[in-house]
Amino acid sequence: MYFRLILLSVLVTFSTYVAADEYQPYLAIQSVSYSEPVTLKFMLGERQTPLKKGNKAFTYNRAEVGFRWGNWQFGVLERLEYLLEFSPETAELIYLAENRLPLEEGREYELRIRAQHNYSHGFRLAYRHTFSSSINVGFAASYLQGKAFTDGALQGNATVLGEKNYEFQFDADYFYSNDILFERDIAPPSGNGYSLDFNVDWRPSKYFTAQLDVVDLAGEMFWDNAPFTTATASSDTQTFDEEGYVRYDPAVSGFESNKNFTQTLPRKIFIATRYQWSPSFGLLAELQDYKVARFTSVGAEWCYRHNNCFQSLYNTTIQALSLRYKGHGVQVELASDELDLDQARYFALQLSFNQVF
Repeated sequence: MYFRLILLSVLVTFSTYVAADEYQPYLAIQSVSYSEPVTLKFMLGERQTPLKKGNKAFTYNRAEVGFRWGNWQFGVLERLEYLLEFSPETAELIYLAENRLPLEEGREYELRIRAQHNYSHGFRLAYRHTFSSSINVGFAASYLQGKAFTDGALQGNATVLGEKNYEFQFDADYFYSNDILFERDIAPPSGNGYSLDFNVDWRPSKYFTAQLDVVDLAGEMFWDNAPFTTATASSDTQTFDEEGYVRYDPAVSGFESNKNFTQTLPRKIFIATRYQWSPSFGLLAELQDYKVARFTSVGAEWCYRHNNCFQSLYNTTIQALSLRYKGHGVQVELASDELDLDQARYFALQLSFNQVF
């Protein structure tokens, strides 16, 4: 409620100083998801999907709506981010157990997972300055209210006792708003934080342009009285279902408590370059760095009537195809590594809209 009142007061204040014909409303939506060992459909709960070697997965989602006036920009935003790093053996054991596939007796697995999750909303104020005809630099600051989070790690090992049975032991040390490991009954903590962004556009010649965007150049969430668990869990307590597959209620020793926790937001870096081959044709090269995964892409652009451009890029890291359209204040992008989205490990959707009153 307080967030909405603050936003309303800011909008009213600016509206008294800025003429209506100077407003430029905008909408920006970005969603990127990637899973290296299994399909995104498996991550969402679907079983019997192919398994590949891999040790990372993430999703980055952001929606912002607001308006621009002159060099300034103000918007409200909502963001959801999840980063997972794990051993390939952890992914394999989870995959086999979830799909009830035969386990190799005597096989030992390293269990290791590092997770970072943040769900927040807030408002963002940005300013853009033109230093010369070839350089534009922008800065932005966001105030964020935390809604949910996870931050911590798990490490241990598992040994297969039979094709339907295994034992394990692991150490867990993590903060959370929802205890997914041990199902502790808690009151979700409150959190507040900030994020600083930076971007620069560089045009050294009429043929070449480059753009750098750094999201969360610096960013932290401060969680008050956050629940945490530091414990060792083992498979001492086990039962079997009607098909003979083992089910566990882990035996846990350790402690649970609450304390203030500062969560660092992972930095994202995006670089895009363009070479103007001819008035209607250009060559593209891009880099996207999401901390746990980095992608490089190359492609081409074809424009007609100056304001309508189609772009196609090939992600050389994961063999994914991206298609974009830019024109008349609208930009749309769709990307995937598979035509059949049920088999996709990478999927991206971006939409932006700008309109002058």
